[in-house]
Amino acid sequence: MCRPGLPDKTINPISASRLGSPQLRLYIGQHASSWSLHPCILASPRVLSFCPSSMIFEPAARAPVPCTDVISYVFSEPPYNHNEPIYVDVHNPSRSISYNQARTIVRQLVSGLRAWGVQEGDCVAIHSFNDIYYTMLVLAIVGAGGIFTGSNPAYTTFELGHHFRSSATSFIITEPEHLDAITAAAKATSIPTHRIRVFDILGQSIPDGAVSWTELLEHGEQDWVRFDNEEMSRTTTAARLFSSGTTGLPKAADITHMNLVAQHEFVFEFNPRPWRVSRVIAVPLFHAAAAPSSHFGSLKAGHINYVMRRFDLPLFLQTVEKYQVTEMAVVPPIAIAIIMHPMSYERGYLRSIRASNLGAAPMDKDAQKRFQMLLGPGANCTQVWGMTETCCIATMFRWDEGDETGSVGRLVPNMEAKLVDDNGTDISEYGVRGELCVRGPAVTPGYFNNPAANAESFDEQGWFHTGDIAYCDGATQKWYIVDRKKELIKVRGFQVAPPELEAVLLAHPLIVDAAVIGLRDVVPGTELPRAYVVRRPETDESSLTEDMVKSWLLERLAGYKALTGGVKFVPSIPKTASGKILKRVLREESRREVKESGWRPRL
Repeated sequence: MCRPGLPDKTINPISASRLGSPQLRLYIGQHASSWSLHPCILASPRVLSFCPSSMIFEPAARAPVPCTDVISYVFSEPPYNHNEPIYVDVHNPSRSISYNQARTIVRQLVSGLRAWGVQEGDCVAIHSFNDIYYTMLVLAIVGAGGIFTGSNPAYTTFELGHHFRSSATSFIITEPEHLDAITAAAKATSIPTHRIRVFDILGQSIPDGAVSWTELLEHGEQDWVRFDNEEMSRTTTAARLFSSGTTGLPKAADITHMNLVAQHEFVFEFNPRPWRVSRVIAVPLFHAAAAPSSHFGSLKAGHINYVMRRFDLPLFLQTVEKYQVTEMAVVPPIAIAIIMHPMSYERGYLRSIRASNLGAAPMDKDAQKRFQMLLGPGANCTQVWGMTETCCIATMFRWDEGDETGSVGRLVPNMEAKLVDDNGTDISEYGVRGELCVRGPAVTPGYFNNPAANAESFDEQGWFHTGDIAYCDGATQKWYIVDRKKELIKVRGFQVAPPELEAVLLAHPLIVDAAVIGLRDVVPGTELPRAYVVRRPETDESSLTEDMVKSWLLERLAGYKALTGGVKFVPSIPKTASGKILKRVLREESRREVKESGWRPRL
C-alpha cells in the first residue's frame, strides 16, 4: 500500500494559527536537500522543486492507495453476489452483465485485442453511444496493456482527426453509423482500415469488408497485465481522457492506474453508504464525468448501472422509479430539465433517490433546492467539483451532509490545494479568492505529448493550475467555485462573476437556461455583461423581452452587474457533453456581431 501523503519525516507541519484553522498549514522543509517526494507528486514527468516555505490547504483525511493495476483492483473478489447484474441495458433489460460474466468477457477481449495486434502502450479509441459492452471494451483495452480513449459520437471528421492525433490512437472500435467519418479520419491520421472494428451492438448491418467487434471474442481467454508496484501504478497510463476544451482545442489528459484507483478509494470506499448504490447512467461513457465510476468503480463496489444509450427524460424518470434507483449524479442541465418538465410532478418518480450529486457546472441554490424536493425523504442534494484532470471528483460532501450554500464540498482525502493570483503568487488564505491549484494521487501527471499545455498548467512544485477561481470558508472548510479564470468580467474595475448572474437568470420562471459572458473592446476601459437566454417552451416573445430580463436581474444585483451588453434569446446554450457552457463559442459569436454589425450598447 502506498502512503499518498506528504512525508512526515522531511516536512514539519506548523499550524498557521493566524489563519484560524489547522486545516491550512505552513510547510517548512527542515533540510532543503532532504525533501522526499510522495507517489502522487512523483507521478509527474516534470522536474520538481520546492520553495523553502509554502502554504497549502490540507484535506480533512489521508488514506493509503492500493498500488496495483486497476483491473486487478476491479476484479479483487469484492463482497457481493457475483452473479447478479451490475450493468443493465435500460432499453432491453434482458441484456445484462454480472461480475462473473464481466470477468470472463474481459479475459476473452484481452485475448482478442492481442490477436488483433494491440500491444502494451497502444491507444484504442471507442466511438460509440452508451452500451453495457462499452465498459467491457474499456476494461479489456486497459487489461491488454493498452490505453483507452473515447470520442464523442457527435464529432465531425475534423474533430476526430484531432482526437486521434492528440491521443496517438492506433486502433478504433466504432458503431456502423459513424464508419464513414471514422474511415476518413483514420485515413487522415494514417490508421489502416484493418485496425477498425465495428461495434454492431444493435444488430446493425455491416458494410462489406468491415469486421465486427464480436470477432474479438473468438480467441479464447488470456489474463490481463498485472502488477503490484507503486512506480508502475503511478506511471502507467490507463486512459487518455479529453479535457472540456473550453480554451483552445481539447487536450488528452493521461490518466494512470493510480489515478483511477485513488478516485474510487477516496470518493466511494472512504465514504461508504448504508444502502446498495444503483444509478441510471445517462452521461456519455467517454467522458470523465462517468468513466472512472462507471467503468472501474462499479464492479469493484457492486454498484448497479442502468445504462441509457442517450439521455431521454421520460425514460430516465421511469427507469429510476421502475428499479427504485438510490443515487443520482447528474449535470445541472439535466437537473433543470427535470425541474421544468411537468412529468416530474405527476408522481414521485424520484422518491427512491437517497443522495444526489450535481457536477460539471454550477447550479443556482434555489434550483438545487427545487430539485432536492423531488427526491426521497431526507435525501441530500449537493454539488461536487472536479475536472478531467483530477480524474473526476476532487471536492464533495459526504452522503449524509446537506448544503444549501452553493458550496462544492471539501477536499477528498489526499487532495491538497492552494490559491494563486494572476502572477502565480501563493495567496492561500481563508476567504481569499484565487486560482485553485491541486495535487494528489488522483491528479493526472500531464497532457499527452503536449509540453506547451503542461508548462502552462503545471508548476515546478507539481501543482495543477485548474483555471477555476475559488475560495475556502475558514469556519466550515467548504470550497466555493466563483468562475473560470478567464471568464471573470471586469466592469469599471469591479469583478463580476458570470455564475452569479446566471443563477439569478435561472431563477426566472420563464427562463430554462442562460449563460453570461463579457463583451470586450466595445466601450473603452470596461467590459459589458451579456446574457444568452433560452425561453421556456411555449413562451411567446412578448412575455419575456430583453427589458424584462434586464429588470429582473437589476432588481436583484448591484447596478454595475447590469446586462449592459444586452440579452440575446437563443434556442439552446452551447455546451460540452458533460454540461459545461462553451463560453468560448459565445465570445466568438459576440465578437463577430460587434465587428460585422457595429453593435453598440444601449447604456
